[in-house]
Amino acid sequence: MGHRFAELAFTPLVKEEQKKHGSRHLYERMERSSNAGDRLGTYESAFIQQRDGFYMATISETGWPYIQFRGGPKGFSSHTG
Repeated sequence: MGHRFAELAFTPLVKEEQKKHGSRHLYERMERSSNAGDRLGTYESAFIQQRDGFYMATISETGWPYIQFRGGPKGFSSHTG
């Protein structure tokens, strides 16, 4: 997990909760990491290449989840003849 994830996930309120529960120092170290964490690695790419679908989940501004299935050919590549 890289610091790009931390930029999205660790809002000021989340950081306050981390402090309250004694885990903030662990996440601060991750935020200082040189690993941006914004690219898939070899393992993740190989995993995806073997799949024919996935679930994508987001949440709206009002807090409601939106989950959708996306699928197609294995590895999500287009097969043309």
